[in-house]
Amino acid sequence: MLVARTRTSSRRLALAALARRLSSAGEVPPPPPPPPAASKEKAKAKKASPMQNLRDAMDALDLMIEEAEKKVVKKYRPNMFAEFKQLNDTGGKVVVAPETLADVAKAAPFPSLRVTSLTGEDADLQQVVAGSRRVTLVLTSFKNFGLNMLPAWRDAFATEFGAAGAQTVTLNIIEDWYMKLVQRSITRGLQEKAPAATHALTFAHFGRCDDFRTALDLYNSFTGYAHLVDAKGRVRWMYVATAAGEATPEDLERLMRVTRQLLEQSSQSRRR
Repeated sequence: MLVARTRTSSRRLALAALARRLSSAGEVPPPPPPPPAASKEKAKAKKASPMQNLRDAMDALDLMIEEAEKKVVKKYRPNMFAEFKQLNDTGGKVVVAPETLADVAKAAPFPSLRVTSLTGEDADLQQVVAGSRRVTLVLTSFKNFGLNMLPAWRDAFATEFGAAGAQTVTLNIIEDWYMKLVQRSITRGLQEKAPAATHALTFAHFGRCDDFRTALDLYNSFTGYAHLVDAKGRVRWMYVATAAGEATPEDLERLMRVTRQLLEQSSQSRRR
């Protein structure tokens, strides 16, 4: 009996000594620490509720819809009530004008549109603008309300940049089909409103032009628009006249600033 106990004690001592040697040699890794409370909480958080899963799915669907809408080309659809409401809600600022010129790589070409000048010449407005090889300010209106906003822009631009070779083109779009019946009367009225010196570059278009509207963001029929086009026929800047009709000094200064930048770019391009 004593011998058995002695053997057992010897085994225990030997095993303890062996364990100490292995531990000191790094061969026995320490037991892993118990998982912290935070890990348990994260594990619980991973099991989201059905309501949270539904919210996540709806958010993902919204993102998909936004991406799909970005790929859809926006097209003008006439809606006079909505356009008039937009004019009132925004005070005429239906589009916020940028502070700088659009990059050449992102600038869209000026679109095509068949027009007739106040001198009776038929033309493609795209060729009038791009074919001139000059910086051009294109002023567009659809109704008298917008037409009355444009002279301040036309006169200030001509005074400042006429000698520099820039030109101003004025476009009057009359979309109502029945207006074609009195086309001559409307043309005479436009001739009376515009200075005779501007008649050759003042144009009228009778009829719908949805594609032209879409290309230039002409989504509101009640205001006036100004587009600055470079010598290669690319639209580099856009402005929308205010409902008040009078161009503010800040508005005109912005136009002058971006036009000077565009003229400088054109000059550098010719020197290369």
